Amino acid sequence: MNRAVVEQLAQAGAGKLALAHKAPLRYLTRAALAGAFIFVGTLLSCLCSAWLYSGSLPAAKLLGAFTFSAALTLIVLLGGELFTGCNLVMGVSLYEGTASLPGALKIWVLSYLGNLAGILVLCLVLAGSGASADLLGAYLTVVVPGKLALPWYVMLLRGVLCNFLVCVGVFAGFRLQSETGKALVIVLVIATFVLTGLEHSIANMAYFALYALYTHTADWAAMGWNLLWVSLGNLLGGAVLLGYPLWYAAEEKEK
Repeated sequence: MNRAVVEQLAQAGAGKLALAHKAPLRYLTRAALAGAFIFVGTLLSCLCSAWLYSGSLPAAKLLGAFTFSAALTLIVLLGGELFTGCNLVMGVSLYEGTASLPGALKIWVLSYLGNLAGILVLCLVLAGSGASADLLGAYLTVVVPGKLALPWYVMLLRGVLCNFLVCVGVFAGFRLQSETGKALVIVLVIATFVLTGLEHSIANMAYFALYALYTHTADWAAMGWNLLWVSLGNLLGGAVLLGYPLWYAAEEKEK
């Protein structure tokens, strides 16, 4: 970690604030695209896991973990405003002084809502198409209730560690020049969080939306409770657990 990278992250945060202030709908659209990319990774992971789940559970988990990395790879390489990535960028911007707390909160709220919008649109399109409905419905019936049954502090801690790993991948997007290198780091850290069973708030939006659309037995209160604690954990993991040490480890500003 060095001063140049800290300034790069801080300037990225300032750029997000400028765009959100000048053209909030454009910023929301970028966030919706990031949500769409998360949907793609979640869908691919669910399908691969569902095909192998009954025959070979270890193979299903391994393939599902590696295929989910497509989500963050698309965002880092193609662009988009992901809430969990913004936790790191805006956290460093706060420490560096290029963003205020209200400004950081604005970006976190807008990116969160935009991610949700992008996910909901594609989930509705997929459910309306009827594609892979039986396969996805059966798999989500196994996976989602376990997420909803976790104690709040487990959701929080799993959210913290999850976004620490996710933001390592986001940081690689700033630190590395090679797109192959960026993709490799992303695959490794995302596969680690999925295999560990950690919780990502934006991915959970996709899981919950598809579960509700396919099973018609959604517990909205439990889903909201999960998203509350996991989102808070994600914020702490990106902005504090990773963001603060990265900022503090850099050289001091020249006076």
